[in-house]
Amino acid sequence: MAATGFQKYYQAPVPAIIAVLVVFVWQGLGHFVMYQMEHAWFPNSYFLAAFIMGVIGVMLVWYGRDKSENTATLLGFVGGSIIWLSWIEFSFVYVAQDLNVEAVRWGAKDTKAEYRVMLSSIGVLFATLAFFFFNRETRCNAFMWLHRNLGLKPGEKSSGQARNLCAIVAMETIYVTWFFYIVLLIVYNPAFFGTDHWATFVVCGLSFIWAAYLVQRLWWFQRMAPALRYAIPTAIIGWNVMEILEKWGHLDEIWVQPEKYALQIGIAIGAFVLTIVLAILSPARRIAVEQRQNRTANHTA
Repeated sequence: MAATGFQKYYQAPVPAIIAVLVVFVWQGLGHFVMYQMEHAWFPNSYFLAAFIMGVIGVMLVWYGRDKSENTATLLGFVGGSIIWLSWIEFSFVYVAQDLNVEAVRWGAKDTKAEYRVMLSSIGVLFATLAFFFFNRETRCNAFMWLHRNLGLKPGEKSSGQARNLCAIVAMETIYVTWFFYIVLLIVYNPAFFGTDHWATFVVCGLSFIWAAYLVQRLWWFQRMAPALRYAIPTAIIGWNVMEILEKWGHLDEIWVQPEKYALQIGIAIGAFVLTIVLAILSPARRIAVEQRQNRTANHTA
């Protein structure tokens, strides 16, 4: 079927722009949702609300297990993001409260108690990452790059093995988010480096350069599903720069100040909803390829 209407505009760099905006804007909105759950929406029952949200996230991942590539990718990102926000982050909130862990002043803003608790998960993070790293079925670009450059050969992939794309995207979302939280918590912690240490400047600079490099690669993606999968690490790495600038006091954290920044948050929510809709409506196939095929068919006819 020929490309019609607005779908004809879904060519590079449109998929890349939409994908990066979806993931990048969600990083801030996730902070907003968590703040609202604790202080406005469910101030006396946010643990129950978080549990229910996590169940919804799991259901989305289950539902997307046998869907099309576009649907599976989007549901995987949404489901993984919800699971991280609810079950994972609020589990650290619970432990911090149970152990009476206090927030500390690292840099220009406090590091909340739950993030201090999160640092204790570093062993679990790297132990499980080792499993994924040595898995011969991995298609993670970063892992495969390390395999090539370190001379590692985990084994031949099983080409005929079916992949649950939705679950893979959900786990990618969770692990990339988790990994970079740990990186930032390590460099913020004065027991290791501190917010004014040169290591924090290096992490900020490398995050900017890395994200820019990934964006220029992502720029030429023609389809939404691969673009969104590639945008998950790209946008989260770019978000590191925002987080560090907030720690240095150069940016205000608008997401936890809804009364002061209602307009900005409203614009972000509108942009997020719009980009999600555009991602849902994106064609599964490259429009340019389809147009060339149609021209060829018409010419031969």
